[in-house]
Amino acid sequence: MADSDDRSGRPDLSVLRMDPEELEERRSAGWLGWLLGLALLVAAGYGAWAYVPLSFLLPKVETASVRMETPTQKSTVLTATGYTYARKRAAVGAKIVGRILQIDVDEGDTLQEGDLIAVLDSDDLEASRAQAEAAILEAEAQLADAKREQARLTRLVEAGVSAQAELDAASTRTDVVAAQVELAKARLESAEAQLAYARVYAPIDGVVIEKNVEVGEMVAPGGFTSQQSTGAILRMADPTSLEIEADINESYIARLRREQPVSIKVDAVPDKAYRGRLRQIVPTADRQRAVVQVKVTIDDRDERLVPDMSCTVTFLEEGTVAETLEAEPVLYVPSGAVFKRGGENRVFVLGKNVLELRAVELGQSEGNERVVLSGLKAGDRVVVSEVADLKDGQQVKEAGD
Repeated sequence: MADSDDRSGRPDLSVLRMDPEELEERRSAGWLGWLLGLALLVAAGYGAWAYVPLSFLLPKVETASVRMETPTQKSTVLTATGYTYARKRAAVGAKIVGRILQIDVDEGDTLQEGDLIAVLDSDDLEASRAQAEAAILEAEAQLADAKREQARLTRLVEAGVSAQAELDAASTRTDVVAAQVELAKARLESAEAQLAYARVYAPIDGVVIEKNVEVGEMVAPGGFTSQQSTGAILRMADPTSLEIEADINESYIARLRREQPVSIKVDAVPDKAYRGRLRQIVPTADRQRAVVQVKVTIDDRDERLVPDMSCTVTFLEEGTVAETLEAEPVLYVPSGAVFKRGGENRVFVLGKNVLELRAVELGQSEGNERVVLSGLKAGDRVVVSEVADLKDGQQVKEAGD
């Protein structure tokens, strides 16, 4: 029969017929999917209905943070950023053109004034000195000959057998040759000075902070090849002269005075606050940046400080002493957060929308704040509005949420 259908060109629709058991399974799976989706929808709706009214009905409270103030912050007049620098420093260069034959120093080396830094090629200078020495010998020989001739003519003139003019010419010749001797000696001194320039020495006590050349390179007073524009072979700095340069907005400069105490925080040494003094206010302003530069000394410098470190300089009130800065930080709580309950000072600390009633020990009042001796820590959020009507453990909502 199927063969006859195929021969007649009609399609075989029997392949689309579903098994009754398979159809029943699909119907059951569809109902289960609908029921599961409906359950999830109901649960979500119930959760939204339960949360929204509860959050909406929670009382709102205003809060403030318990703040901590260090002695430095309390005495602060002005804060600025700056950099360490060595007041005593030197760029060491060559006085002559030459090739480096020897340089035994490197960055970080400590040198004393007069220590040898570099030796330059000096063959041509040695030759110049030898020529100057030979010129002296030649001039001295000519001077000796001129003096003998002058002495001979002197005797002849005294004997009346020679003219005075010949003696005068001989005297002049002696003076000229004597001047040539002095000139040759001066040239020798110049050649020896040039030869001395082939050896470069440290001009100050300090540490090598930058080295610009190596053995085999050419150097010159003006600088070329790998030298910087200053012509420096290396740069030195005396760490004992380390200070700080900072730029102050010109509108704040009236707050500062010379010898004003400062506290210094160096980014590279976070565990220490250095002490210092305002040494100088540079008497000129940068008109483009509207700042005035100041220089600050460091009273308790240590080996961890090197030039060009970034730092923060806090200018303190005049009369602030080091012992005051070493005192413990002080906590402050707004006076409006404190109330009496059970004969004790108490505050409400806000956690995750839940209040905690906490007893605190307080010190003196300072303006609208009270000093906290115990019971709170920096950053605690305390309630400052309608505290008398609240209860321990009560759920609240922070104003602004």
